[in-house]
Amino acid sequence: MSTYRTFLEARVLWPADIPDDVLEFIITIAKEAMRQHDPDSQGQEIARAIKTALDEKYLPYWHVILGKSFGCHCTHETRRFVYFYLGKFAFMVYKVGY
Repeated sequence: MSTYRTFLEARVLWPADIPDDVLEFIITIAKEAMRQHDPDSQGQEIARAIKTALDEKYLPYWHVILGKSFGCHCTHETRRFVYFYLGKFAFMVYKVGY
């Protein structure tokens, strides 16, 4: 059964299907992007910043979705999925493709 755990000030759906170092990188980038952009009006810029950083560091085909309330179901590469909250905003980050 999934629950939420706090990791670097984010509430992460646990168990996360991603290595800890990648999770730490994603949350750090997400927090920085939210400091630089207003999440209510510039969500696309936040998602783009996270995706770009992940594509550069961990190779392409990352997908980032953020919003205030949504459910999810997706197909992804093994150990390349995380769903977490920063404040009232939910983030779904996953990788699919080669």
